Formats: sequence, structure tokens, C-alpha cells
Amino acid sequence: MKIIKTHYEKISLLLVIIVLLIGFIFSMFQTFETKKSLKSEVLPSFSISSFEGEKTLELLRETDLLPNDNVFFYNNSTGEVVTMQVTKVIFPRKSRVTILLNSQKRIKGRLLNSTNTVLSDTWKKARMPLSIDTDSGVLNLNMRDIVKIKGRQTLVLNSNLDKLNPNEFNAIVYQEKSNILIDSNRTEKVRWTNNYTDTNASIYDLFTPPIIYIVNGVLTTSLPEKPKEEEKEEEFGLKLDLFEKEKFRLKLSSWIGNTPYFEDLLTKISPSSNVNVKNRIEVNIPYKINDNYRPGLPSFIKTIPEDDKKFFMVEYFAVQEVKDSKTGGSKLVGRALVKDYTANDESFEINSLMNEVFSGKYKILLKFEMEGELSQEFLITKKDIDKIFEFGSRVYKINNIDFDSKTVEVSKNIPGKEESLTRTLSL
Repeated sequence: MKIIKTHYEKISLLLVIIVLLIGFIFSMFQTFETKKSLKSEVLPSFSISSFEGEKTLELLRETDLLPNDNVFFYNNSTGEVVTMQVTKVIFPRKSRVTILLNSQKRIKGRLLNSTNTVLSDTWKKARMPLSIDTDSGVLNLNMRDIVKIKGRQTLVLNSNLDKLNPNEFNAIVYQEKSNILIDSNRTEKVRWTNNYTDTNASIYDLFTPPIIYIVNGVLTTSLPEKPKEEEKEEEFGLKLDLFEKEKFRLKLSSWIGNTPYFEDLLTKISPSSNVNVKNRIEVNIPYKINDNYRPGLPSFIKTIPEDDKKFFMVEYFAVQEVKDSKTGGSKLVGRALVKDYTANDESFEINSLMNEVFSGKYKILLKFEMEGELSQEFLITKKDIDKIFEFGSRVYKINNIDFDSKTVEVSKNIPGKEESLTRTLSL
């Protein structure tokens, strides 16, 4: 007791130091356990929202997914793997992206489109360019020239997202490897990686473990190769829709002396009548269509040889007596030699026995049809050989018309290529 009284102050100080030391050690242990607990907490790799009435999934990092790519969801507790396919990819308005072109050129910048940029199955065929603000200025990119677009993406998937809890599942994406968009084929889960240093040292003591992937619920050390899409050759775009003989508009119906009268099969004497207009035609004088026709007037009027609108001319007319094979008697037949200026000035005969006359002219109808372009139809004649027709960026040339086989040979200049493609069009 005497010793305690003598060294009371020293003993009290020692006890206080011991208590403080124990408290400090306990505090450090508790702090370490708390940090360890926080560090091991799994953070969500995605969130779920909505876009235009559809539930969407937003990945919390940059990706370069495209429609038809797959996203895998791994349940940390049960090991369940859920596979879903991307149907739409949405980039928010004015978001920052990295774009890879067919030329392997990489472009970084901010999207300038007035609304969200939405990629669907047919995004490559979109006609509206993608505007991007870069350090070197604004660029308008054709969708056909783009390979990948990397950025913060919002996805529309082909399955119900209600069963995906971000606190229970991790998103695992398969993306095509690229030395330009280098953040591909990464998951949100922690995994072993190689650590290369100048000293060739490793963080692993005995060996470097492999990288493990989950593909369709199966563990594998390598990713399957994504099928390469072969560049689809553009369709020719032009087809033959009609190739038939065209009936001549006029019919020889009567004559007075040496002056023939021709019936216009396309013009009635009045809107309410079924009777065709008859025109008195003088020999060796060209005639053209009367653009100002009204009831009581001829449908063809005289013109001069220099008129580009001249339609036809009777070069010769005669009346002959021929035997009737049915009755054994004879009858008078009018015969005219007619030049059709709309059929390469070719001459042919019309006589009063003919109900239908063929002048040698054909009705040839070509039709331009291509996905994403306006469909068009147009007539051609023998005069159009070597003529060029242009539809947007596509140029066609009529090389030849074969009237015996009823075919048309056409060549097409392929956009972006020097060579041309030649096809023989037939019905």
C-alpha cells in the first residue's frame, strides 16, 4: 500500500495510457473492418428507365453496342445468366461520342442532331447524315461510312427488364475487338488481368491466371468470333416493265378523189360521243397534233418540215381495184404510204382494209426501284440509245435495244467505284 501511495501519480498515468492505447487499437480494427466491408460492396453496372413508352437499360460506362448485339446479365447470388438482344441503341442529344469509319479513321466530338440519335436494324440505310462537332469543325457523316459509335448508350432490349435488379445482376457485354475503340469486351465484374511493367514483374506469385468469359451461360477462356458481315452488293435498280408494239393513232377510213381521210382513234368529235374525228389529209404535207382542238375542228393541222412537233405525212396515195376472195367480185381499196416522224421517220403502208396499223414503233417502259429511293417510270425509244439517265447518285446508260428479243442492254455506274455494271433487261 505504501508503494501505491508513493507512486500513485505514475500508476494513474500508466493506466490512462493503457486505456487510450486499447481504445485506439479497437478503433483502428473497427475502421479497417468498415473499409473492408465498403470495398467489397458490388456497385450496380446499369440502371433502368424509359424512352418513348419503352423500358430502356442504361449502361454506366461507355460502350459501342449495335442493334442485334447481345447483353448478358449475371446474377451474383445464384449464378443465373440472362441473355438479351439489343433492338435499339439511343445516344442522348449533344452527348460525346467516338466514331470509327470504314477508313479506320477515328473521330471524337459531340453530337449535334436536334433530337436523340436512335439506331435501329436499318440504321445503315438512314438518309439523314449524322452531325458531329469536332475540334476541327462540324462534320456531316453518312451512316453507310460508319462502323461503330462509342459513348454513353441507352438500350432497348427484346425482353422484359422487370426481372433485372441492378443490385443483383451485373451486365456483361460482348463487343467486337478494336485497336481504336479500345474499351471493348470488358465487364463490370472484377477479374484477373495481366500487369506488364518495365521489370517484367507480376502481381501474381506463382502464375498468371487466364481471363474467364461467360458466353451463353458457359465459362470459356476465349470469346467466339462474331460473324463477319459481307458487304452486300447494291441491287441494279432498273428493270424492264413493258415492251410491246404500239398501234398507230390513225386509220385510213375513206377518200374523195385523190385525197384520203384518216380517222383519229384517240380523239372523239365530242366528250359524249363514241365517233372518232376524221381528218382530211393532203399528200406531201406534214401534219401535227392540234393542241387547241375543240368539237368541229380537225385533230391534226398542217405544219412545215422544220417543225419539231410534226407527227406524220402521207407521201403517196392511190386507189386500186382488188378482188374480193369471199364474194368473187371486186372492190376499191385506198393505199397510202405514211411517214411517222415519231418513229425515226420510217415509212409504212396504211390501206383501207386495216383495222389496226403498226408503224414499227414500240412502247418500252423502264422502272427504277431501289430501297430508300423514290420509284420512277419512263418510256424510251430507239432514239434513246446512248442516252444517260440519272437517279440521285446512280447513272444509267441505254447501250442497245433489241426489238427481236425484246431486251434492253443498260450499264450502271456504281457509286464510289470506277467500273460499271452491265445488265440485259428482259420481261
